[in-house]
Amino acid sequence: MIEFEVLSSGSSGNAALLHFRGSNRHVLVDAGISPRRTRLAMESRGQSLRDVTDVFLTHGDSDHLHAGWKNAIVSWAFTVHAHESHVQRIVHAGIPRERISPFRDGIELDESTSVTTAMAPHDTHGTVVYVIRHETTTLGWATDLGRVDAKLKSFFRTHQLDALAIESNYDRTMQLASDRPSFLIDRIMGGAGHLSNREAMDAVLDVATSSELQHLVLLHRSEQCNCPSVIRALWAQHAPDLHDRVIIASQREESGVMTVRPRDIVAR
Repeated sequence: MIEFEVLSSGSSGNAALLHFRGSNRHVLVDAGISPRRTRLAMESRGQSLRDVTDVFLTHGDSDHLHAGWKNAIVSWAFTVHAHESHVQRIVHAGIPRERISPFRDGIELDESTSVTTAMAPHDTHGTVVYVIRHETTTLGWATDLGRVDAKLKSFFRTHQLDALAIESNYDRTMQLASDRPSFLIDRIMGGAGHLSNREAMDAVLDVATSSELQHLVLLHRSEQCNCPSVIRALWAQHAPDLHDRVIIASQREESGVMTVRPRDIVAR
């Protein structure tokens, strides 16, 4: 089983905590909140920051790699996993090269846990999409996506996900009506920025044709150009079968722990 919880998700910081049942591994997906906030979140669960064994970075933006880690990392023993094309930027952000384990297509953690990855468009350097498999359970993770193309849809369908966390950043109408400068709107909506609510939902509906999603978490919601009621209305209208499974991650509040169970247990 995989247990996971979004600690924070949004433009001010992104981090999620994963634990693999029966394993001593605790994984952070992104480290975009401060070491102190991460430590306090873990201590509230009876855990220690020293329990973290691995960090999976989607990319090196400051809201996914908090500046505080460049000093704090010397005190902790975890390995930072980053795509080989991102390593130079992460070193420039202050993470020692010897603490970074580069990968191209995936990560082998141990005999029961493996990670397959794909690159997706996001600004200049792209973002990493993860499919995390522990024993017979599989979790997909995709945030800061410029778009979901046919290749990425195929990547998700191939792995038959049991749960998915995916960006749902903005509502198109709210984005166009905002007072944001035109260059920023163009960057966000131009295919290499972020996913709209509708784009996220369409991607999930495609995934759901080959997967039975136990949990569906929407990440990186814009506080200026999106709101939970708009998201929920969209899903209620166009994806009512999945609507009750949707959890909208928050910048300020933790999501609560979700457990991804083997399919044979869920089917009983």
